[in-house]
Amino acid sequence: MKILVVYYSRTGTTKKVGEAIAKELSADSEAIVDLKRRSGIIGWFAAGADAYRRKLTRIRTRNKPERYDMVIIGTPVWSKNMSPAVRTYLTNYDFVGKKVGFFCTAGGENTERTLEALKKLAPKSVVVGTLGVCAKDFKSGVYEEKIASFVKSLRKSK
Repeated sequence: MKILVVYYSRTGTTKKVGEAIAKELSADSEAIVDLKRRSGIIGWFAAGADAYRRKLTRIRTRNKPERYDMVIIGTPVWSKNMSPAVRTYLTNYDFVGKKVGFFCTAGGENTERTLEALKKLAPKSVVVGTLGVCAKDFKSGVYEEKIASFVKSLRKSK
């Protein structure tokens, strides 16, 4: 089974989780490139505002999800929403009948709203698992256990 783990990460936190998942699954891994500048404090404010308004952005990716049996998609939580890059990714590709998993990272503790929004943008996909990782999970080291549990559930759906 060919698996792709694709994610957007502004600070590296979501990348860390995505690469750990890809390593455990022996999957291809790719960062979504947002063509809008989001660095620095101004980029941070603009990112939050764009996420809050559910805006799309211009992105660049290498791999086509239709070439994979399963696609795992990750985003940071900004203003209680997914990043514009991931919203655009889900809008640009057809996931009908495709096995998908979602993960998100958050500074706060609530990831459920974002995970539900991710599912809604792939309504006819087969959701095989979700994972929310919060800042406190990183501080305590629990995130590694959460990733292991998520990967285990994904393996069962192969």
